[in-house]
Amino acid sequence: MEFLIIILILVLYGILYYFKKRILPKIKGSIGEYKVASRLKHLNKKEYLVLNDILLKNGNLTTQIDHVVICKSGIFVIETKNYKGWIHGHQNSEYWTQSIYKIKSKIRNPIKQNWVHVFAIKKILPEYDYIKYFPIVVFAGDGKLKNVTTTLPVIYKNKLIRTIKNLNEQENLSYNQMELISDKLLKNNITDRKVSKKQIRERNKKEKQKICPICGNKLIKKSGKYGKFFGCDNFPKCSYTLNIKSNLRGV
Repeated sequence: MEFLIIILILVLYGILYYFKKRILPKIKGSIGEYKVASRLKHLNKKEYLVLNDILLKNGNLTTQIDHVVICKSGIFVIETKNYKGWIHGHQNSEYWTQSIYKIKSKIRNPIKQNWVHVFAIKKILPEYDYIKYFPIVVFAGDGKLKNVTTTLPVIYKNKLIRTIKNLNEQENLSYNQMELISDKLLKNNITDRKVSKKQIRERNKKEKQKICPICGNKLIKKSGKYGKFFGCDNFPKCSYTLNIKSNLRGV
């Protein structure tokens, strides 16, 4: 009887651990994306075209983009995060830090994540190489931005609409061109989300083999202001980087 109770406790612990590590982050992410999508509905539909949750092919991989806003000035590419605690980070760091009381956790640099999304959209829209891209990171949860150093917009969700309107100044696209861009992105949107899990495994494998998961070129060791790292040999066309310590850990 005691043996069965122990087995039951271990099974329950395994279920709770899986829920906390796998299911809960997805739920939180979906809630954050929903909050931002609701904000974006306030944009004038005659001036802005909004796409939510787009999955695009990026070389041999895929990349999921939370929100795309197309307007006369260009394309806003929005990465949504739904975190608690204090958030610290620099736009060139591989990881940022989330602090909840005395517990610190590493999180992927959302600015770098978003540049991958911009790169994927550019590859699909080569005929629009003259237009401007506006990457924005939006924090939709209760997290507080502390010591976040960046020249790009990293904002709370209540400042999103104002930020978009302030940056939408020049007229680079007609409404007809905006519709053509929206149609092309939707045409390339991958609806089979099971594919993305396989792509993540392939991405990790390529990183270990020192191959850029974005464009397929070699990752070479470089030195920068913040230390040594692996950078794509195709720079500046591809700005993918990989932290050396993370690679050694098999991240």
